[in-house]
Parts: sequence; structure tokens; C-alpha cells
Amino acid sequence: MDAESVRTNFNEIKSSYNINFELKEEQIEVAVAALQKRNVVCLLPTGFGKTMCMVLPVILQMDKNPITLVISPLSSLIDDQMSTLENWNIKCAKITSRSDMQTDVIRGISNGEYNLIFSSPESVLKPFWKKVFLGSIWQSRLCMICVDEAHCISEWGEDFRTDYQSLHELRSFFSAPVMALTATSTQKVKDDIMETLQLTDADTDIIFKSPDRPNIFIEIRKRDSTDFEISLKWLIDYIRENGVNSKKIVVYCRSIDRVSDLFLCLKDNLQLHAYANQEKKASNLLVEMFHKSTSEDSKERILKEFKREDSRIRCLIATVALGMGLDIRDIDLVIHIGCPKSVLSYWQEAGRCARDGRDGFSFVLYDNFTLSLKTTGKCIRDIIKNTSTCIRRQIVNSLTVDNFKEDTLDTKKCEGCDLQQCRCPACKCCAECSKNCTCQERSKFSIEEFLQTPRD
Repeated sequence: MDAESVRTNFNEIKSSYNINFELKEEQIEVAVAALQKRNVVCLLPTGFGKTMCMVLPVILQMDKNPITLVISPLSSLIDDQMSTLENWNIKCAKITSRSDMQTDVIRGISNGEYNLIFSSPESVLKPFWKKVFLGSIWQSRLCMICVDEAHCISEWGEDFRTDYQSLHELRSFFSAPVMALTATSTQKVKDDIMETLQLTDADTDIIFKSPDRPNIFIEIRKRDSTDFEISLKWLIDYIRENGVNSKKIVVYCRSIDRVSDLFLCLKDNLQLHAYANQEKKASNLLVEMFHKSTSEDSKERILKEFKREDSRIRCLIATVALGMGLDIRDIDLVIHIGCPKSVLSYWQEAGRCARDGRDGFSFVLYDNFTLSLKTTGKCIRDIIKNTSTCIRRQIVNSLTVDNFKEDTLDTKKCEGCDLQQCRCPACKCCAECSKNCTCQERSKFSIEEFLQTPRD
């Protein structure tokens, strides 16, 4: 099936799946490769629609009642994707510990009653499921093995979640092609994915789109005090003045202790202003924290509330636990306290901002301590230190693989305007580029300026 056939067939069937959008060119490329039984590595930006890439090979050949097996790192991410698929009228199920699964679901998976099956690497490699996979139903109907958030192979596979290193075993069970998907990848990460899944250049298509998010302005600033009350006075003042009408903000910290310290600082300084309508009760808190030690009930409650357009939570302070699969489209601002761990993790987290196309802001408030940590990657350290080059260009170049490097960034400054806030490409790019625009002599764009603009 060629690209035009994919587009035509999709448009003919999409209404039966409650789908009302058009396919992007890269999604069509992915479908063509998959339907031609070629392996595919998809390097597509956050918010691009990678779930549809996994679904297309199924719905475009539903007459064969195909099965796709999806390997995913987080249960919460799987649950979100399954919710989307159920809205699209696609039968799906999740493999977990057998003791936690209903008997009819186990039987349904074994008998091929679902078209998409999700699992963690740890669960999918259990002997029981290996036996199921070798049965005639799975052998004849599996059309694709998908590895979602495939950068985890490189980040986690060696010592944290070692079953990632064994995913190539699945390929020995089936003749079906592999699809690996991630939003951010360095050259090393992409090479690790290829090696671990035993993919070769000859049998694999690389579908790449620049990871740039042009609607997100980037500013990096050195922290001027170790005291949060001083270095984040602008944030405290902003929430105090705007309350439930504040922009939706995520603050990432490198440790749970730092999360707790910042949460207490905001709560103590805001006093009654830390609560909606200044009514002091837990259910009214405007500021919450989220980390691996947060109870599962609290995590579920916080995420459910934060996803609401009219969410009472306006500032969520978190570690990396607030991670992959967080699809909240109206986040206005992502703040990093301290130097991020790596350029890959930074852009993953910054990319959770402004997914609905609104103007977003990524603000890094770094300090020498986190900058010098052994766990801080050299690439992100160099970007933080380089105060004379476009920040966005450095990030995008770091996350571009193979021969896909091309300078498509528009950072041209205007030739003078009388706007109070210049909107030329340089002024919309990053703090470094905006310095080059003469219009900025009137109004230099910054985090403080962004917070004063009306929320979309």
C-alpha cells in the first residue's frame, strides 16, 4: 500500500472509529513502511500523535483481524493510550501480573480477541506469554511489535530495567516487523535502540521530524540565591496575585527533597493565598507535589484534577515521576530548578508545555551544584554554559540523528517595529536570540513578562 492508498483508505474508515483528524505526512510514511513489513524507528516530536502510528497498521487491514503487541514502560501511560483506543472503538487489553488479571482477559488475549495488546517488558517475557505467542493464533495474526518510549532502552536497559535488553527475544517468536517510537533521541540513543532490537540499516526505515517546538520560548538563568524565597519571589508573587486564574505551571526538581522544600516554601509564603478562594482546606490547594513516594491514590487524584481545563491546581512541583505519557495539553510554563540531568530528559519535560499550540515557556533556573553533578550530562552542561549561541539550535542539533541535520530554524530579527512586545522570529525563539533584536531595547521578553500576558 502506497502513501496515497493509506490516506484514501484512512479517510474512508476514520468516521467508524470516531476519528475526525487528518493524517500527518510522517504518520503516513510510518504506515507505508509497516504495511510493507519493514522495521521502523519513529523519531517524532512530543504531542505529534505516535499512538496513531501504532494503530494505523491495525485499522488499515482490519479485514485480517490483526494483532499489534505494544511494549510500554509505564502503567499510567498504557491506561491513557487504552482510553484513547476505546474512544476509537478499538479492542485493546493490558498484560500485567497474571494474578492481577481477570480470567476472561487472559483468555481473550490468548484467543486473539483484542487488536492491540499492551505490556511492560517485564510482563511480556514471562514463560506463560511466550507459550501464548507461539500458538497458531498469534503466529498467524501478529502484524507488528511496537516499542513505545523506546529511548528507555538506552536510558534504563543496562542497570535499572534490564528486561529492556531482552526485548530482541520477541523477534525470535514472530516474523512481524518492529516499530520503535520516541519523541527525543540523541545519536547514541538511536544507535542503542537499533542494536538492542537487532535492527539493521538495510531492513529499517527511520522516520524523523525535527524535535523543535517553536511555540515554546526558552530562557536559561543562573539562580541568584540558594533561598527559594528570594530566587522564586516572582513565582510566589504571581500565584499570590492571580490565584486560580494563574497560568498552569509544572516545576521539575532533581530530587524529592528539593520538591518538598519548594512546596513548603510556596505554601508558607503564600499562606491563605495557597488555597482557592483563600479557603484553607486540602482540597483547595493551588500548589501540589508529585514524586515516586507520593501515594498511588494521591497521584491519581492530582493527575485527574490537573488534566481539567479549569483545574484548581495551578502549580505542580515534581520529579521525573511526573513523566512519560503526561498528555495535558494546556500547560503554559515548565520550570526546571537546577540543571536538568540530560538534554534528552530536559526536552522531554519541556515538551510537556503548550501541546495545544498556545505560546509556552521553558525556564531553567540552574545552580553550580546541579551543573557539576556527575549525573549531569556533558551536552546539557555545555548548553547551559554557552550564553552566546541560540539555545534552541543547540538543543535541536543535539537531538538530530544520522543525516537529518538541516537548519530550518528561523531566528531572523526584525528591522525595527513599534510594537510594545516584538514578535519577530528572534524574539519568539529564546532569551539569547531575543538579545539580538533592537526592538528588545524597549521590552526584553522574560519569564516575568510571560507571566503578565493574559492566559489563552
